[in-house]
Amino acid sequence: MSRSAAELWEKFCDDLKHAGAVLDRPTTPRDELTLAEGYRKLVRLVRVGFEAALEFADTEHPQIYQAVTSTGSGEGETSDATYHQAFIDGAATYTVSGSRGQAPLIEFTVYAGKIGLQAASRLIGALTEEDLTVGPDGSFEIVLSPEPHAGNWIRTEPAASMLFIRQYAYDWTQVQGARFVIRKHDPGPTHPLGVEDLRIGLERTARFVAQSAQFWAAVVDHNAAEPNVFHEIPAAPDPSRPTMPAGHRFAAGHFRLQPEEALVVTFTPIAVPYWGLQLTNYWFEPLAYGTPGSHVNNGTARHEPDGSVRLIIADGPSDAPNWLDSRGHREGPMIFRWSRTRAPLPVLTTRVVPRSILNH
Repeated sequence: MSRSAAELWEKFCDDLKHAGAVLDRPTTPRDELTLAEGYRKLVRLVRVGFEAALEFADTEHPQIYQAVTSTGSGEGETSDATYHQAFIDGAATYTVSGSRGQAPLIEFTVYAGKIGLQAASRLIGALTEEDLTVGPDGSFEIVLSPEPHAGNWIRTEPAASMLFIRQYAYDWTQVQGARFVIRKHDPGPTHPLGVEDLRIGLERTARFVAQSAQFWAAVVDHNAAEPNVFHEIPAAPDPSRPTMPAGHRFAAGHFRLQPEEALVVTFTPIAVPYWGLQLTNYWFEPLAYGTPGSHVNNGTARHEPDGSVRLIIADGPSDAPNWLDSRGHREGPMIFRWSRTRAPLPVLTTRVVPRSILNH
């Protein structure tokens, strides 16, 4: 390896050091589990950032890839959803084609900026299952472009930089997700990887790790200031909060419990296409993403005789209905999604109770 190449690597390692400051914030919990997950989160962000900054960053020949996995999350995702993304040039034209799949909810959203890579993220346009035209065989095509197109079309603009695809299902073991590919109209030639490409990619990766970790920790701390209650997240743009996806509203909270305590959440839902509650750790990673036990939705919840729903958050598994296992975490965010409806969010009532009074 040449001296210049070695220096490039050493600079990357030095730049990464700054990301560790998130572990020493006064608000970061000091228990061993949270700190261990924090170290792990930083390492995971290196991979996530490198994929976004270099591996899949070619807007001439973009690829739609899985953005969230069981070892790569941390933006308050839900196990009810799958997430894919591709990076685009907002001034160009692209076609996304594929098969619709069976997920009840699907949304294609174009953003300007991605948190961590850029200072802010802004929603440019979106298309959901409500307006998506699908052929008799389940196939579809969507055009992304600044100019209008017949059929499925999402308007872009020069600042647009990313396509994000979300699919929601009540039980992913029972449905098949969509398949999709993206192609740019009149793409330019491919180029071999160069050292300058790598330098830019490594700099962007290091910046992503530090900025993403700090941003989402600040979001968590905002709700942790008043634990064990829910607050509706305002729909109006707010620079201190992440950009909302299309067709959803959110209520956010932060559970904080002693080992012998449980948090009971009660509300009375109406018939809506989707609602769900997900627990995460302090680092905003869904607890055991993709597995049952720490999230619930309107397809899996059991209702009380009066139509209300009672959810129980506590540490450890249980056969009790609507039990959400905190998996050893004494505290962490709670994200409630309320989707594809104009009806107001239900009132989420909470109370901390001794576990001993609960029926198991």
